[in-house]
Amino acid sequence: MLDTAARLVVVEVTTRRENAPEYDAYVRTMIDRAAAEARATGWDVTQLSAADLGVDGLLHAADDADAIVVMGGEDIDPQFYDGQRGYEGEGSHFEIADAAQIELVRRAAERRLPVLGICRGHQIINVALGGTLLQHVEAPGHRVIDLPVEYALIEHPVQLERGSRLAERFGRGHILVQSAHHQVVDRLGSGLTAVGWAHDGHIEAIEHESLPITGVQWHPEALLAPTGQLRVLLDALAADTRAVLQRS
Repeated sequence: MLDTAARLVVVEVTTRRENAPEYDAYVRTMIDRAAAEARATGWDVTQLSAADLGVDGLLHAADDADAIVVMGGEDIDPQFYDGQRGYEGEGSHFEIADAAQIELVRRAAERRLPVLGICRGHQIINVALGGTLLQHVEAPGHRVIDLPVEYALIEHPVQLERGSRLAERFGRGHILVQSAHHQVVDRLGSGLTAVGWAHDGHIEAIEHESLPITGVQWHPEALLAPTGQLRVLLDALAADTRAVLQRS
């Protein structure tokens, strides 16, 4: 819990998915749940759409943020990590949102602001800092396929690195999570280290070596996520924010 209300910017991809209303509703529910939980724990929350604002608009709207959460959504356009179009499972891209979120993370890193990335947001952090993505994962256990999108989440274990900030915050080395994704972090971005892995060895969590930046591939804000998991991550973000504010 924060002592005084700090400004948290929660960034989503877009507010409009006219061609994918079911997916939009699915994403909206989780984003709104994360924002509501943050408000309940003392944050002054502002929700922003990267696609609507663009690079300059998003940077301006988030200029006085004390911390940032980058939420889930569509695949990042491969142009931002030297990947190729036409990969298996490729869907719609929001290039304006990609560019805006990437620049927001880079500015946050320059200012040493706390950042939490969730699912796509975790991947945005990696790409923003020069990393790459594995464009399609066929291994089972990362999502449910051939069912409506609201049933895409699957529960699986994640092993956390002993001594990592995430392991300390969760108080154990293994946790159960809810995931729904077909891409994962591949080559790590500058300053990032892997601190969580799925059953098949794919990276599920990253931390920066010296900055208060954390990414998780899973969805702690999902309705069926383990109780308290989102609160653990928001409390950790609050602790990082208090430390930054005390130094400033």
